Amino acid sequence: MRLFVLGATGGIGRRLLQTGLEHGHQITAFVRSPDKISQSSGLLKLVEGDVFNASRLTECLAGHDCVLSAFGPTTVRSTTMRRDFGRTLALCLRNSQVPRVEIVSAAFLFPNIGALGYVLTRTLFRQMAPDMAGMESEIMQSGTHWTIVRPPRLTNGPATRAYRVADDRLPEGGTIVSRADVAEFMIGEAEKPAHIRHIVGIAR
Repeated sequence: MRLFVLGATGGIGRRLLQTGLEHGHQITAFVRSPDKISQSSGLLKLVEGDVFNASRLTECLAGHDCVLSAFGPTTVRSTTMRRDFGRTLALCLRNSQVPRVEIVSAAFLFPNIGALGYVLTRTLFRQMAPDMAGMESEIMQSGTHWTIVRPPRLTNGPATRAYRVADDRLPEGGTIVSRADVAEFMIGEAEKPAHIRHIVGIAR
């Protein structure tokens, strides 16, 4: 497959590159700073670009089978960057005719996140949550076969392949998942789609 990765310099993004290459896929990493990518492979192409530059992104997307996005600013302050990113990506997906997209969001948007999640969405993440939900909404209106992945607290542990997934909710009792397992799920979902147009909770 020809996979297009956004957010490739982040924790999940680096794992997406590693796992995708291990599975033998051709990967394009669209990044602002290519020098931050340490992987080297004949299957990996690094393209410098800005995710908010619609014409550049559309041009580079053409011909790919699936977009895997781990893009996400870390700020918890009020911003529209995530929604703006979702709107730009949705436009570029339509214009480039790429049929499939998976994006990483956050489990705190689920209503069944529990007491701690309830508190966090009204305190620490109160300004982030609307922007994250806006990004999801833009992608859901893209006309593509989308999958939104909502992990809870992320760890830097190895891929266990013991994670659980559930459509439209967080797996019961799930509170953590490794970035490597999120990447494993996303690559597998690109290869054999089973959650098209679903929001997927993933957790140990």
